[in-house]
Amino acid sequence: MSAPPRTWTRRDWIKAGVIAGTAAGAGVVVGAEVIAPLLAPPAPTNGTIRGATAVWRGLFRDGTYVEHTGFPVLLIRIIRENTYFRPPDPAPYPIPSGYNLYYDDPSRDLRIVVLFDRCTHLCCYPGWHIADGSIVPPRDYGTYGAAPPTWTVYGQDPVWCLCHDAQYDPLLLTADVNPVNGVPFVGARIVHGPGKFSLPVVPVRPINNVLYGGMPDPRWYTYC
Repeated sequence: MSAPPRTWTRRDWIKAGVIAGTAAGAGVVVGAEVIAPLLAPPAPTNGTIRGATAVWRGLFRDGTYVEHTGFPVLLIRIIRENTYFRPPDPAPYPIPSGYNLYYDDPSRDLRIVVLFDRCTHLCCYPGWHIADGSIVPPRDYGTYGAAPPTWTVYGQDPVWCLCHDAQYDPLLLTADVNPVNGVPFVGARIVHGPGKFSLPVVPVRPINNVLYGGMPDPRWYTYC
C-alpha cells in the first residue's frame, strides 16, 4: 500500500478520506483527528461488497501526514446479513469501551469491517480487488476445506494477498490465537493458504459520522 503524498493535510484527509461505505452513498467518512483515526484516500471498487485501503494511527507534523507512520488497514463494506456473519462474543476480548468488532448501522443498511492489512503468511499487504479485474485469485477454496460465502454466495473474491494467494473472508469473523505470542484475538477467517491464521480486526466506533479505530491489545497485530 503506497503512502499518501507528504503534502496532504488533515483537512485534505477529511475531505478525501472516503471509505468503502461512502462510495456507495453511506455517508460515513474517516476521521483525521489525533485519537487513533482511520485515514483513507478514496479507493472505491465495484460490486455489492466494497473495500478501500487506509492508515490507522497515522501521525501529523504541522498539520501534514508523516509518511510511513501508522498501521495499514482494509475497510470493507460487507453485505448486511446474519446468515453467515456471526462474529464471536466480544466480551472475552479487551475491546476499548465504546468500540465494537465492526460497525453496524441498520438505518442505512450499512456494515463495515476493518482489518489489519498484513498477511499472516509473510506480512505482505493483502487487498480487496484488483481494480481492472485482470488478475483473479485461484478460487480453489475446496482444496483448503473452505467455502467462503463472500465468493460462494455473493460472487465476490475475499480479501486476497496476491503475492502467494492467501485469502481471508470478511463475512467470517472468528476467534483465533496469534501463534507468535499465544494471544486470543478476532479476525477474518483464512479461507485459502498459505496464510497461517486469521486476519485481525480493528475495533471501531462512530463519532458524529466519523469512524475511529481503537487498540484492543497490540499483540493482536504483532506477528511480522
